[in-house]
Amino acid sequence: VGDTITSTSNPVPCAIDTPPLNPPTLSMEFGANTGPLSGQEGTLISSSKVRERLFSETDNNVTLTVSTSETDAEKTVVNARGELQLGILIEQMRREGFELSILPPKIIMSTCPNTGKKIEPYEEVTVDTDSEYSGTVVNALTGSRKGVLLQMHESSDGKTRLIFEVPSRGLLGFSSEIASATRGNAVVNHLFLENRESSGNIIRQEKGRLVSNALGKASLYALANVAERGDLFVAPGDVVYPGMVIGECSRTGDLEVNAVKAKETTNMRTTAKDEKLYIPPPKRMTVEELISYMNDDEQIEVTPKSVRLRKAELDSGARQRLARSR
Repeated sequence: VGDTITSTSNPVPCAIDTPPLNPPTLSMEFGANTGPLSGQEGTLISSSKVRERLFSETDNNVTLTVSTSETDAEKTVVNARGELQLGILIEQMRREGFELSILPPKIIMSTCPNTGKKIEPYEEVTVDTDSEYSGTVVNALTGSRKGVLLQMHESSDGKTRLIFEVPSRGLLGFSSEIASATRGNAVVNHLFLENRESSGNIIRQEKGRLVSNALGKASLYALANVAERGDLFVAPGDVVYPGMVIGECSRTGDLEVNAVKAKETTNMRTTAKDEKLYIPPPKRMTVEELISYMNDDEQIEVTPKSVRLRKAELDSGARQRLARSR
């Protein structure tokens, strides 16, 4: 990295200055899986193994920085350039047999030495999409995400290139959102620009959660009732436990549900009781999508076979007491 390669017949007089690497913009804490199903699917489950693997990653990936958490000695802080880079690292680790938990992402803020004000990273975002979706892209980035449209170029083949300046906080979840809005026709690239004064609060719409209150395998009978209250993340037969997020509630706030309740067995046979149950297919999200989807009181549980979203505090009573204290 940074070497200047030249010919022997016509060498350059001096080496070319190496351009500085773009600094990391996103920070996340990694730790061992502490859920009730810990150790059932992976072989590398201790926090020391997770930390050792993360530090070894910096030998080959110079854009990552890894350090021990100051608030929790069992956690390891990883600074990266964005959701995609972290998502790739997590997928690599789960395929190697690791079980780990990941806390919500944080944008790396700093303080300006001259003014003493908080500054945050800004990025140049280039979006290439069909002209019919250009308005959708502009609305998505210039609204609550605090982006500014700099240039807009239309080509003869029906494509449009849009260039924005957006705070890194505003890019969380943008790639998956715009992929759905443009039906996969948008190509997004972003590049670090500089640190600027904070742009203020970015309003994020937090949707309600369907939270399991029982341990066991989800049943079709129970999920048919739960599906009326929102979108499901699990299918019949999936193992759930108290505190695990099993769906998105159609209303704001968390709703605790029983997803393992079985149908009562009786000798009575009626048309109403014997009707066939149907539930829509569950919404399966990737690690990268979950990174931007999870709330501050949640964390991702990653194993070689599963990716689950759960509450950081599994006990329902403790969560309610914490909510009242806020």
